[in-house]
Amino acid sequence: MVSRHAAHAYWSRLWVQHMDVSYDPLLETLRIVAAHQAEHKITASEEPVVRLLIDLPRLLARATEFNPPGQAERSFDETWLLALSSALRMADADNYRFLLLSRMTAQNASEFHFLFRQALTLLDEAG
Repeated sequence: MVSRHAAHAYWSRLWVQHMDVSYDPLLETLRIVAAHQAEHKITASEEPVVRLLIDLPRLLARATEFNPPGQAERSFDETWLLALSSALRMADADNYRFLLLSRMTAQNASEFHFLFRQALTLLDEAG
């Protein structure tokens, strides 16, 4: 069975002129979860995506910025997370390691990697 992501990539190449190039399902999911987390002041969760977003400021040693869902403009943090996701999916270990270590310590990068993989696996399974 073809995943939704693979189908999107296939059809996007055929009809680029009709595609909203600013839309990214991963980005929109992260934005929605970040907005929900902020609105309800969630500080702990067993949900992998929520836990990732809760722990991210601590791992980066600074606050993170997520734009509201549906906005075309991307924050630096959003662009960084999408670049990490892309590097992981393309098995580009050098770029992935560079992106991680450019913003956090090796110990924090190890913890982040575990959380990030859990969140991406859950989102991939969801479709």
